Amino acid sequence: MKNLLILTVLAVALLGMVACAGEDNPDTDNIPPVPPTLIPHLGDTGDNYTFVLTEENNGLDTVPEGNWIRVTWNPFIDTDLSHIKIYRYDNINPVPALIDSIMANRVEYLDSRSQLEERVIYSYFIDLVDTSGNSARSDTVSYGLLAKSMLIGPDNNATVAPGNITFSWNRSGFASKFRVLVWDENYNYVWHQDLVVSAEEDPLWIIFPVNLAQEHSGESLRWRVDSFDWDEELQGFMGSESQERIMHIQ
Repeated sequence: MKNLLILTVLAVALLGMVACAGEDNPDTDNIPPVPPTLIPHLGDTGDNYTFVLTEENNGLDTVPEGNWIRVTWNPFIDTDLSHIKIYRYDNINPVPALIDSIMANRVEYLDSRSQLEERVIYSYFIDLVDTSGNSARSDTVSYGLLAKSMLIGPDNNATVAPGNITFSWNRSGFASKFRVLVWDENYNYVWHQDLVVSAEEDPLWIIFPVNLAQEHSGESLRWRVDSFDWDEELQGFMGSESQERIMHIQ
């Protein structure tokens, strides 16, 4: 009887070990992804930088289409990824909120689902989630919106003479600096010029160089006006991008 009792105890212990081993599945992935890295606002088209800044590689920024902010990140290292959780907070509402969840194959996110306010500093971070449910959190990047400039001339799709091209616009809010940007039809950078303002009255204007206009005679060029203002809390410029227009040079 004693031997039978010992065998019974051993059997129960063995079953317990097998059950525990089943709970600790060696095939389960418990390793989180490599933490993602968001790209801060590196600068603006036309700025002197270590490489040529374009609309695609200048990081966190505004867009011409609306009062929205575009968030970008470096390519992810892991391949077993499921989705990305987007979080946002600001200097008025400091508690982070989940604002969206997107597929992990995306390379950027456009914060266009809610109305963003001017002169509010918005901060973003993301959680990268793999197919096993593990997640890793990114760093945080911040930027602020300004009111868009209201373009006056040239009219959209206007045909203009090379010797008489003046870009003009009105302010719709305060900004300390404006930049007129010009690209060709394929968005290759052509030219820019800044205008620093104080008490000037609207409309504001910048003349396109005659020799450069003559070089592009017979072509169509794109242009817009960017607005900038320094923010002490951000320790950088807030900004906005006006809608784009096209002009055809005779």
